[in-house]
Amino acid sequence: MAARKRKNANKHANHSESNGHANSKENDSHSIQSNEAAQEIKDAITKLSSTLPKDTKLEVRHPSLSRNPSVSNYLHHALFISEAEANERKKLGAGTRRRVILMLGIIIGMGLTTLLMGQTRDAAYIEAFSHYFQDFDLASMVPTGMIPEEFIGNVSAMFKPEILMEEEFYPGEELRQHHGYKPKYPVTMIPGIVSTGLESWSTTHNCSQKYFRKRMWGTTTMFKAVLLDKECWITNMRLDSKTGLDPEGIRLRAAQGLEAADYLVPGYWVWAPIIKNLAAIGYDNNNMHLASYDWRLAFSNLEIRDNYFSRLKSSLELSLKVTGEKHVLVAHSMGSNVLFYFFKWVESEKGGKGGPNWVKNHVHTFVNIAGPMLGVPKTLAAVLSGEVRDTAQLGVVSAYVLEKFFSRRERADLFRSWGGLSSMIPKGGDRVWGTVKGAPDDGTHDEEETLVNEKIAKNQEAPGATSKDNWGGKKSPSFGAMLAFAEGSDMDHHTMDDSMVLLSKMAGVDYNKMLAQNYTVGASVTKAEMDKTNDLPASWTNPLQATLPNAPNMKIYCLYGVGKSTERSYTYNRMSDFTPPIFDQRPGNVSDETGKIPNIYIDTSAHDDKLGISYGIHQGDGDGTVPLLSTGYMCVEGWKKKLYNPTGIKVITREFTHQSSPSPVDIRGGKRTADHVDILGNYQVTKDLLAIVAGRDGDGLEEQIFSKIREYSDKVDL
Repeated sequence: MAARKRKNANKHANHSESNGHANSKENDSHSIQSNEAAQEIKDAITKLSSTLPKDTKLEVRHPSLSRNPSVSNYLHHALFISEAEANERKKLGAGTRRRVILMLGIIIGMGLTTLLMGQTRDAAYIEAFSHYFQDFDLASMVPTGMIPEEFIGNVSAMFKPEILMEEEFYPGEELRQHHGYKPKYPVTMIPGIVSTGLESWSTTHNCSQKYFRKRMWGTTTMFKAVLLDKECWITNMRLDSKTGLDPEGIRLRAAQGLEAADYLVPGYWVWAPIIKNLAAIGYDNNNMHLASYDWRLAFSNLEIRDNYFSRLKSSLELSLKVTGEKHVLVAHSMGSNVLFYFFKWVESEKGGKGGPNWVKNHVHTFVNIAGPMLGVPKTLAAVLSGEVRDTAQLGVVSAYVLEKFFSRRERADLFRSWGGLSSMIPKGGDRVWGTVKGAPDDGTHDEEETLVNEKIAKNQEAPGATSKDNWGGKKSPSFGAMLAFAEGSDMDHHTMDDSMVLLSKMAGVDYNKMLAQNYTVGASVTKAEMDKTNDLPASWTNPLQATLPNAPNMKIYCLYGVGKSTERSYTYNRMSDFTPPIFDQRPGNVSDETGKIPNIYIDTSAHDDKLGISYGIHQGDGDGTVPLLSTGYMCVEGWKKKLYNPTGIKVITREFTHQSSPSPVDIRGGKRTADHVDILGNYQVTKDLLAIVAGRDGDGLEEQIFSKIREYSDKVDL
């Protein structure tokens, strides 16, 4: 294989050299740079191949793979093939090449999706595939937590009908048969960010016409567009920086119906397990709805462009009139922020004009699944420098390939145009997230520790767990420095408040204007302060500056995962004036619209597993995407205060400890996963939800806390 790589690289270099004689000096320069880059990549791959000789079996580094020798043999075969076999494959012709291109598009699309979905990644499990696809390093594109058999299974699922297993309707079917569960309350589901497919309705923009009524986000169309038509895809996905709405000639709209968010792509479910289990106890599309929306838009623009909140209001009013029952509203992730905004909007004279009793009269229960009520640190990193944990943990070659295909500047510009994403910038400032002297949730998280705490709470025998707060004599760094700048950077550590000042300097006038018009990130700590902020539309996504609705009989259930390492803060550095080497893990800069070039980046050289620092990412407790402070504080402490919950709405918190299945067949984590997205397939979460919608939630759905959220909440300065 290495021989074939060298042959192809040399052929490409010779071709580029011959073309250079016929082109301009500018093209000559570009050709030289391209050849140098190709040579360095080739040398790196050759060096990697030399470490694994042809007659040596591929070393397997993932525990589930080590138990499956057939997968090991497959990877060895994929990495090392004979020259004769390589020549035979060339005879397969254009059909094979087309399939390879399609698969590459799928991989890149998956990579872009995971930047926002927040799955845990480890590029080492997929890097062997990069040799098979020659010039593309697949490890930079495929979600790094995805092992080879998962990747193969997801891709193959796109080309064959899905076979439904009986267990897919459990626990719903069991609860119907043995416990008499049946529909009581109508249900509306509100998905999170990136969950809803986005369809093109553009007819005037030339590049968009071929995608008419096809999904530019979701389905295999997205993958092909990203790979083969990247500029057109970005043109469609980016919003106008001044209006926050569609650019001229572009119309992208949320898909509608249950299929809008049941699967992101074939084989990758989002809401499908919930929908199947609701159907198992008797729900259908007459009493179960999915309120999809364009997650790119700032919440105010959802109403301006799509009348989203007006349509949701009308739907709930009609449902009450027809069924005589109030609604159960089930929101996941950013959907919980959208729903909190709706509660304020529908009551206000500045919004839906429903009056102070509207929520009380129409909503029975708000089920908040993994809602980032106080924001997500990864949102800050995404809009600040175009980076998150998924990009920081890429290898050198992988980072270079990703940078060349979809640079930090392009990513940051795209993320800043999405007003909806910025709704999840962390709220509460230093009062919640801490100072350089300390944070409420300081202390590196040990995933085993939460499992132990759960067993203790259930009076089960449990082994001891070693706290990492001071492991091996090393002290865990404080999370209060949201951006901890490395020594030699000549920059001070930045708290959350400091980070917002830095973002305002870097992001440009249009972004700052959008942020100020749509969102607040502070905290009201007195009634006088709350009276000033409560009726401001910009405060309606911030539960620290806007109260819960006037609905004393409504219930709120907070269902979220704990016990999974989650990005909480970052080590940043400042790039020097000289241009970094091609394989430096700090490629490119992110520029604002003024042309100034901020030169900060996540410092991936900061790494200490014992202290929970992974390639510049400081990790704490959470669900893999949202830190525990964000999912848990308002539920356990904030909404127990009259200042934020003046009518005393009952809030019940139920934590679910993350525990992945040991079986490699359970590629989404199994029945007990508490991952941010995969929790929608957690059996106990599903049972809780079915009990709520069937009116059986009085039977044992009380608080269950396994994490340190109460301890952390006591330290929050509110």
